[in-house]
This record gives sequence, structure tokens and C-alpha cells, in this order.
Amino acid sequence: MERYLRFYIKFQGYIIAICTIFGSVFMGFLIYSNNSFHYPLEEFYDYRFMGSAGLLFGLIWLLIGVSMLYGLIREDKRFVYPFVVMFMLELFLLLARDMALIWTNKSWYHMVFVNPALALIALFICVHTMMSLVALGKLFEHDPLAQSGTNFVRFKTTGTGARNGANNRGDEEASGDEVSLVE
Repeated sequence: MERYLRFYIKFQGYIIAICTIFGSVFMGFLIYSNNSFHYPLEEFYDYRFMGSAGLLFGLIWLLIGVSMLYGLIREDKRFVYPFVVMFMLELFLLLARDMALIWTNKSWYHMVFVNPALALIALFICVHTMMSLVALGKLFEHDPLAQSGTNFVRFKTTGTGARNGANNRGDEEASGDEVSLVE
């Protein structure tokens, strides 16, 4: 793969990981400073963003962001999978929240998937994030980093045959990191 495409795909992953880390810290701080750890039952639809559940989700997102950053550095897609799972769980929780808001007859502008402007933004973010993660997975699977070899150099020391260009083991081509030198 071309170097600039590889850079662009990994750059998207780094941006997602860094935004996840900073976003989880920022949201955790906001939830901690603005909400109590106990919340009223009539606002159960905001369970994800209130109290101890919000702090727990923030901590999980922080760990997943660090894991993804490590996976990008090491180019190991196993460390990207937790992000996909948690992202899908968050989308499910938002959908359940919207259904609970419809059920309790709340205003439509509070809902993510019913409000046209928010739905368009959510669709763009979801598609862009998932396509970036798919591209990262394909990059790590089909075009991994070149593993550094031993860079071993073998000098032929087989007497007069080496001076004439003949090899006692036959004429072999150099393969991999091993390079054969004749005088």
C-alpha cells in the first residue's frame, strides 16, 4: 500500500483513539461535577449519563481508548475490537433511550434518532468511524508492518571455488534477510 494511504488510515485511527481518551476524561469530569451518584427514577432514560453508571462508562471508554492507541502503535487489530463492541453498545443504549423517551412522551428534540439534525450528525459519525475501523482492520491484516529481520550477512570462505564465482552448494539466490557475498 502507498505510504500516504497507510498514513491517512492510521491517522484516522489515532484521531479516534485520542478523541476517545480525551472525551471519556471530559465526560467523566462533567458527570462527576454536575450529577450526584443517586438519580431520580423518573429520569431512568438518562441512566447512561448519570451517577455512577456514567463514571463507569467513562472509565471503560478510557481503557478502550488506551487499548486502541496501543493497538495502532503495534498494528494489532485485536486491540481495536473492544472499541467496536463498546461503540455498538453505546448506539444500542442511545436507541433504547430514544424509545424510552417516546414511551414517556418527551419532546422530539431530546431524542437523537428522531431529531433530523442530530440523526444526520449521528449517521455521519457512525459511518465514518466504522469505515475507518474497517480500513484499519484490513490494513493490519493485509499490509502489516515489515518485521525487522536479523540482517545477517554470510561471507563465503570456501577456498578457490569462491574466487571463481562457483559455490560448493550450487548456485543459490539470496533469500529473505540473508545476503551472500562473493569476495
